[in-house]
Amino acid sequence: MRTQKFLLPGLLAGSLLLSACGGGDAFEEAEGGSAGSTEGAGGGSITVGGAQFTEMAVMQSMYALLLEQAGYDVDTQTAEQREIYAPALVSGEVDVIPEYAATFVQYLNREANGPDAEEITSNDVDETIAAGEPLLEAQGLAFLEPAEAADTNGFYVTQEYADAEGLTTLTDLGELGQPITLAAGDECLERPFCAPGLEATYGLDITGVTGDSFASLTGKQKVVDGTAQLGLTGTTDGTLAGLGLVILEDDGGLQAADNLVPVVNAESAGDPGVAEALDPLAAVLTTEDLTELNLQVDEQRLLAEDVARDYLVEQGLLEG
Repeated sequence: MRTQKFLLPGLLAGSLLLSACGGGDAFEEAEGGSAGSTEGAGGGSITVGGAQFTEMAVMQSMYALLLEQAGYDVDTQTAEQREIYAPALVSGEVDVIPEYAATFVQYLNREANGPDAEEITSNDVDETIAAGEPLLEAQGLAFLEPAEAADTNGFYVTQEYADAEGLTTLTDLGELGQPITLAAGDECLERPFCAPGLEATYGLDITGVTGDSFASLTGKQKVVDGTAQLGLTGTTDGTLAGLGLVILEDDGGLQAADNLVPVVNAESAGDPGVAEALDPLAAVLTTEDLTELNLQVDEQRLLAEDVARDYLVEQGLLEG
């Protein structure tokens, strides 16, 4: 659950640690080249950073392809955790990363104001972006345009159960008044966007969790076989339909606005060419699109770069 991964060392301290450990060696380089600042709109070198999982690989590839088309010499680097790539973005070691709006805002909020800082995000992406802008500015960062595509906590049931009970929303599930075992980790019992939020917003009776990790196959299997009635994954999980599972709509707006959004180092990637290259993607990318792209990588075993290229060509954003 990305909205809870905030208990990390300070950004600047993390940047110093990264440098002490060898700078860019903390990243896995995906392409040749080195990080560097841009040299005016549509030119110069630029490094796209991010995390090591399917969705980020697809997003990084799309960013890289669009920036290359705009005339940039692009290097991509990945890291396992935000505590590595976020400080690198602040220091200018990387220039742009794909991020999740609410998660990144609250990460910076807790970095600035402590681990118990009050939640400042909401389920409205514009409000969330506005709340985060002062925090980003203080670190020399800036948001570009957010996409409609969002990957938030998603709670799923079997399609058979949904059809039998007429369920399409979490409100529908709450109105059944049935005890629920949730296929999720123990931390879900304390996190506000998980069990406590489900109980407060929808009146769900969460009697326990299975101890399975976020979006895990074992958790999905437990929902399929009836050991659990509800499971936790991301809303862009492309594997659910093939398992006979379906996400119930968060109609009460429990989850914060984790829309995909580029975050740039304002000094090294703040020229207009970067925004001009990436903003058109925000205008077309939907949650359904991103789910399908993830599915092509995870189940069809296609390369993230090929999936990204085909999508951009299909959308008219990249020359074929």
